[in-house]
Parts: sequence; structure tokens; C-alpha cells
Amino acid sequence: MPQSKESIEKLLYVVLDLTDSLVFEFDAGGHFLSAWTKNDALLVLPRDAFKGRHISEALDPQTAALTLESIQRVLARGEPERFEYSVEVAGGRRWFCADAMLVPGRPGVAFLVRDITRQKTLELSLLQADRLAALGTLAAGVAHEVNNPLGYISSNLHFIEEGLAEVRQALAGKPEFAPLAERLEECAEAIEEARQGTTRIRNVVGDLKIFARGEDSGPEKERADVRRALEMSINMAMPELKHRARMAWHVEEVPPVRGSESRLGQVFLNLLLNAAQAIPEGAPKENTVEALVRAEGGKVLIEIRDTGQGITPENLKRIFEPFFTTRPAGVGTGLGLAICHSIVIAMGGELTVESTVGKGTCFRVLLPTI
Repeated sequence: MPQSKESIEKLLYVVLDLTDSLVFEFDAGGHFLSAWTKNDALLVLPRDAFKGRHISEALDPQTAALTLESIQRVLARGEPERFEYSVEVAGGRRWFCADAMLVPGRPGVAFLVRDITRQKTLELSLLQADRLAALGTLAAGVAHEVNNPLGYISSNLHFIEEGLAEVRQALAGKPEFAPLAERLEECAEAIEEARQGTTRIRNVVGDLKIFARGEDSGPEKERADVRRALEMSINMAMPELKHRARMAWHVEEVPPVRGSESRLGQVFLNLLLNAAQAIPEGAPKENTVEALVRAEGGKVLIEIRDTGQGITPENLKRIFEPFFTTRPAGVGTGLGLAICHSIVIAMGGELTVESTVGKGTCFRVLLPTI
């Protein structure tokens, strides 16, 4: 016995309720004929507002064009096809997979649309993890290659310093060699600066080794030194920071927190780089990036502040969403802060943000102590 239109639609809603999918129908020109979904939050317009509208009124130009091309191909070939797209909805940016097909007895082209945001989040998170693993391998190799010549330089600088001390001692008390003695002092100052430079390089190499390990090993794996993780991150971020702002940091004595020190360093590095990128280059004396660490209510509070351009209220609400970015296409994946948020939550902590447009931003990390 044939089913009535009402019973068919009722069955369709049951299926949609079980699968969390959407169904749209379009005519050949790309106008909505109907829309079915159990969750209107996944729609860019109220369900009743779709009928008769053109696809370009509901979706961005690129997705609308993709949908129109799919409609024309399905009508011409009579074969189903599939594509993926993303769109801004009430809950933020979501990813969807659309299956376009002809349905006997129905006008136009039907689209079965599934929300694949979780899948996409996982895929891009794995991609980011692969990139970090590759970067870690590269960092370990660079650290090893730099350490060898650095040892020669340090040894030779020490040898030269000892030789200058002997010459200085031989010239002491001989007025006729006063100009030469003065020149020797200048050389000694230059050598001291070079020694400071090698110490700086050695510290950066050490930070690269920690970053390359990815996860801390040994009996201290579950204990993270906040100061050490922050210092490592500042050292790694300085090439990006120094042309944009003055770096200031104030760290009180705080107990260790539970978690991976290298993962915590990844959070700090990301926040510091975000702070740097919020400030244009060229005026480092006029801008500041500040890191503060203190104990608060049995926990450790870390604040990273900047005097950058700030974040608009509408973007601030979405700052930790996967794929959300205000950077141009091809610059960043929009996963950095989402991953930071996941790391902090996994450590039993909180990551929050406050920002004022034109004045700057403050990220706060609150972590439980051991």
C-alpha cells in the first residue's frame, strides 16, 4: 500500500533524527524547493525561510557555485556525486559532506548533507600532529649539527681569552704600551659578547631538544616546571618578538604542575607567537608582550598579555574553535589555539581570554598543582 506524503515525511524526520543529517531539494536554477533537518542550528536561515530562495542567498559565493555546478552535472548525467564544504552557522564554522542525487518522483535534485565537523577536526589535528612530529625530528637534527661547531667556538673563545689575559698581564705597568693595552680591553669586551652569544645559542639548542622530544620521559614525566617551560618558549619566540615588542616576564616561585612540560611549552609558544603577530613590526619600543606567573588559590596562574590590535567581540567568542582564524587564506590552519585549549583542559586546567580592540589581549592559563 503506497504511503502518504505525510507518512513519508514523518519517516524522513525519524531518519534525520537518528543520523543528524540534512536534506535539501533544489530546482535546476538552484532555488530551494524544500529543506528538512532535526536541528535548525545547523542552518544559516530558519527552515521556513529557505523555500524559493536562491542558493546564493544562503551560502557564500564559492559554496553556492559548487552546489550549482553539482546540480547541473547530476541533471545532465543522472548520476549521484559527492563534495565537501564549510559554512558559518549559529554555532560557528561547520564542515559538511553533500551527496547530490535524483530521487524518483521528486522534482529537481536532492542533497543529503551530513555534518562532518568532528571528522574534519580529527583529520586536521592528526595533520598538525604529523607536522609537529616532523618539526621535532628536524629540530633534533639541527640541535645535533649546531652543537658540534658550537663546542669548537666555545673552546677557542676560552683559549683566546686566556691568551689575552697573559698579554694583558705582560703589558701591565708599561706606559709605552698603553694604546695596545686599551686595544686589548676592547678585544676582551668583544670576546665576552661572543661568549654570551654562544651561551644564547646553547640555550636555544637545548630548547629545541626539549621541543623535539615531544613528551617528557622518565620519572618526572608528570611534573612540569612552569618557569622552565615558559623560559624555553620565550627563547624560541624571541626571533618573532624582538622586531615587534619588548618582552617582559615576572615569575614567582610556584610549585610544579601535573602534565607534560614540552606540551605546556607548546601552549606558551603558541600564545607568545599569537601575541607577537597581533603587533605590527617596526615599533618594538612602543609595544610590550608580558608574561606573568604566580600562585593563586592552590593553582598556578600564567598570563600572557600584549599591547596589540586586540580581538573583536564576535571573534573572541570563537577564538578556541577548530579552523577559526582571522588570518588570510593559506596562513595558519586555525588549529593553534584549539590545540592549546585541548592541552590545557587535558592537564585539568582552564584557558581563557580577554581582549579590547585597539588596546591588547590577555590569555590566562590556570593549572592545578601537584
